[in-house]
Amino acid sequence: MALKVNDHIIPDWAIEGQAQSLYQSVAEKMKGKPQEVIQMAAIDMAKDRLIDQTLMSHESQSRSYEVNPVEVNKQMKRWIRENGGKKAFESGKHPVIKNKETLRKEVTNQIQFNMLLEEESKCEPVSEEETKKYYDSRPDLFTAEETVSASHLLKKATTEDEFSEAKDAILLLREKLEKGADFTELVREESDDAGNDGNLGEFGRGRMVPEFEKAAFSMKSGELSDPVRTQFGWHLIQVKERHQGKLTPYNAIKEKVSEYLTERRKDATFEAFLDRLKAEANIEEVSGI
Repeated sequence: MALKVNDHIIPDWAIEGQAQSLYQSVAEKMKGKPQEVIQMAAIDMAKDRLIDQTLMSHESQSRSYEVNPVEVNKQMKRWIRENGGKKAFESGKHPVIKNKETLRKEVTNQIQFNMLLEEESKCEPVSEEETKKYYDSRPDLFTAEETVSASHLLKKATTEDEFSEAKDAILLLREKLEKGADFTELVREESDDAGNDGNLGEFGRGRMVPEFEKAAFSMKSGELSDPVRTQFGWHLIQVKERHQGKLTPYNAIKEKVSEYLTERRKDATFEAFLDRLKAEANIEEVSGI
């Protein structure tokens, strides 16, 4: 089913092609859904995108923006370079851009669209008060994650019998450590994962299997864990250092926060403009095209 946006027709093949290009990204957001449902969602998104593009293209062209021909030529050369070079361009195999005239038109339209975007995104700058209020309300965004630096000694296991033997072995090794044995030396001699002397480096939450993470983040710097069972076997964990998450000071981040809030306001301003264009447009589905 094709679309008619005012006097412009968007053929069904264009909608299908856009939906195909969007399918993978839609599928990733709809994991577990039936293929037919994903396809319908991709088609709906394709329709919305093509309607937006059509309305913005017509609006930008109706404003008679003056486009610098030097800039057009510059962007044409860049497009040719980024799309396979001169020979590829002259072959005429691109589905839309067939010659210099269609390329010139496409580049000119894009420049005009960018001018429209800039004009209709203008808004009041974000104030210092608004920036500080957002910073204070979202400390989670400006706090570095908590991390630990740790090493481990592992006795591997896969079957229940092996897990039982590994636990006995790890308990004996822990006794040696309690009596003063050196952790690194014991890793070299006894661990089934002795690479880098068992040093796992610094890591945050979500990087290790849950049982290991729970134990590591419950320990103090310099502490040795009780035996910890994971899918890999039995571990002894030695936490070398804990790094508490620290809130980035406001003065160190306020410019970036202000920039982010300003861009968000610009997006909202342009979306409101686009909604007005849609409300004023005649948009309908048509068949046979």
